[in-house]
Amino acid sequence: MVRKIVKNKGGFSLVELLIVISIMAILSYFGINYILSAMEKSKIEKDLKKMYGLLQEARIKAFAEKRGFEFYLDLPNKKACIKEESTTIKCVDLEDDNYSYGSITIDKRGTFSGNTIRYIGSVSNLAYNCIVVSDIRVKLGVWNGTKCEPK
Repeated sequence: MVRKIVKNKGGFSLVELLIVISIMAILSYFGINYILSAMEKSKIEKDLKKMYGLLQEARIKAFAEKRGFEFYLDLPNKKACIKEESTTIKCVDLEDDNYSYGSITIDKRGTFSGNTIRYIGSVSNLAYNCIVVSDIRVKLGVWNGTKCEPK
């Protein structure tokens, strides 16, 4: 009985391994870019929610305590704050400093001097990128080029 010895051809060649590694590198590049972009969007939307919450809190406090407040952004220190005259009452930390805003005051009845806070950085396609402040309402919205459209 004669047996043939067959060489086992299992395993991968160097060319096959390089192709697989190249494909994985390309997929990783796009995946990492997508994740980083989503993280940037999340930071900005989180900042806007913090400012929105601070404005609502100041409105309730102004109405309950019959005191007036002013909202301001301390952009060099990445903070949004509420102050009474020259005394800062409360601040929240922000993760970005690319915001534009006008003066926003809250009188002792809890009424705002309407204005807008807007993100002016380079991240696009955000669920919302501005806060519109009317006399009695604060709403998150999307900037349409000329004004903040509430959502």
